[in-house]
Amino acid sequence: MDKTYTSSDVVQMAVQAKGKSVELYMALARSSENYHVSNLFAELAKDEQRHKLQMEKWFDSLRTDEREEAYPGEKALYLKALVDENVFNCEGACKQALNQTISEEDALQAGITFEKDFMLFLHELKQNTATERATTVDKLIEEEVSHLGKMFHLREKIKK
Repeated sequence: MDKTYTSSDVVQMAVQAKGKSVELYMALARSSENYHVSNLFAELAKDEQRHKLQMEKWFDSLRTDEREEAYPGEKALYLKALVDENVFNCEGACKQALNQTISEEDALQAGITFEKDFMLFLHELKQNTATERATTVDKLIEEEVSHLGKMFHLREKIKK
C-alpha cells in the first residue's frame, strides 16, 4: 500500500471492501446448497454491514486531508478502482453464486479468502493509523478472526 494515502483514503477503501463483503456473503447465503453454510453467510453479511456502518462513522470523524482533484469525484473513483481491481476482487465468486447453486466447499473457501485478504488490509491500515484509532482496527481484526473461526469450524464439521 502506498504510504501517501491519507487515513481517510484508507478508511474509505475499507468501507468499500466491507460493502463488497456484504454483497459476497448475501450471494453465498442465497446460493449455497447447504442450509448451515447459508445461515452462516447470512449472519456474516449482517456482521459485515455493522462493520461497514462503524467504519463509515469513523470515516466521518476523520479530519480530511483533501488533495486537489482534476475533476469532481476523481479521488473516489480512483480508490474504488483500487479496491475493485487490486485488493478485494471477488467478482468471480459473486457471479458464480448468483448464476448457480454453489457447493459448500466453494462458498466457504470464497469467504475464507475474502476474510484473510481483509485482515491483511486491516493490518496495513493499523500501521498507517493514529494510535487512538488502532484499538478500533484491533477490534475489527478480532471480529474477522471470529468470522474465520466460524467458517473453519463449519468446514471441519461438514468434512466429518
